[in-house]
Amino acid sequence: MSVVGLGKRVRIYIGERDHAPGDHASLAQTLLGFLNREGAAGATLFRGAAGFGAHGRLHTARLADVVPDLPVVIEWIDGPERVERLLPRVQEMVTTGVITIEDVEIVKYAHRVPRELPPDRVGDVMTRDVMSVHPETPLGEVVRILVRSDFRALPVVDGGGQLMGILTNGDLVARGGLPARLELLATLRPDALEQELARSGARDRTAGSVMSPEVVSVREDQPLARAAELMVERGVKRVPVVDEQDRLVGIISRVDILRTVGEDYHLPEGDPPDGPVRSIGELARPDVPTVGPDATLGEAIDAVTATRLNRAIVIDGDRKVIGVVRDAEVMARLDPTQHSGVLAALMGRAKPAADTSTAKDVMVTPAITIAADRPVEEAMRLMTDARVKVLPVVDADGRLVGAVDRADLLRYVREQRA
Repeated sequence: MSVVGLGKRVRIYIGERDHAPGDHASLAQTLLGFLNREGAAGATLFRGAAGFGAHGRLHTARLADVVPDLPVVIEWIDGPERVERLLPRVQEMVTTGVITIEDVEIVKYAHRVPRELPPDRVGDVMTRDVMSVHPETPLGEVVRILVRSDFRALPVVDGGGQLMGILTNGDLVARGGLPARLELLATLRPDALEQELARSGARDRTAGSVMSPEVVSVREDQPLARAAELMVERGVKRVPVVDEQDRLVGIISRVDILRTVGEDYHLPEGDPPDGPVRSIGELARPDVPTVGPDATLGEAIDAVTATRLNRAIVIDGDRKVIGVVRDAEVMARLDPTQHSGVLAALMGRAKPAADTSTAKDVMVTPAITIAADRPVEEAMRLMTDARVKVLPVVDADGRLVGAVDRADLLRYVREQRA
């Protein structure tokens, strides 16, 4: 049995006559309508023939009942992030009843076309656990934080938490004096890294002197469509989120937004290699999401958001790599000035047109690959020189066997130092 994704199943046990607080419609209708508007992957209503709950009263259908109060069950299956986002609001509506949740394995599902963004605010989708630094933070400390992480930018805030700027990989090289980008510095031993920081003069600089002060941000109470438009217009992959006082409260990424219009089922992750690694093929993860060149845009979005890679490998019928689909290209496909007009519709300016794009329309070619028998160090150099985040690994015939990303290589470097 092939598992194509991991999800959550939520079951909601209520009565047919139940209502949400302040709502005249039945609770079942209210819940189904809410889940549909929010872009949930799917929900089904089951009507029971009889049953009883915690109060002990038996509910059955009798001829004397004009409107019988029978038990009903709503079964909702979705991705983990969407369940986590919507479940608190479902719980508020269900004042009496039972809600259960469990992990499920998805063995087949039909990829839907991308839906409109749900009517959520940025604050409902963003990541709240955000690392930041202060203007007076020494640049050396900034570099140490970033080389130990798989992200490459840090917001800069003042003592009150107000957003003042952002530090990117490019800022550290262009104005910070670093001799190389973070991907290369992350491969150095701690003593070699400290030598480079001393030689470059980075220790004498601070985050405030190097940061980009013209940072694009979005308010947590603004609609998701506004964050999406900013990312497309400015060509940025993530946007800091601020409150009414411009205090940093989170960050929202392309993938956060794409997951709200796709299915959001995650691929199961394989275990890291056990024992010494001699080649990049032994380090490669086999759970890499793949699509064919004729895959629909909806299928491409689901594949891109299925793992932390934020990429999908495009393969032909022989599993030979022909391209890579990235979150940037999928997001740009929603640009109202160029393509389907989905974002324009989200902002109330037009109706969305059906997008007939396929993976071959949005993939990046040629795909940079590496043979499975090559050393890990060669893969590091290739990824750094080509500035790619995901590297497909192929066999001698060019067939895909797996992929590695920056986090895989960083883990390898740390284990080598241990």
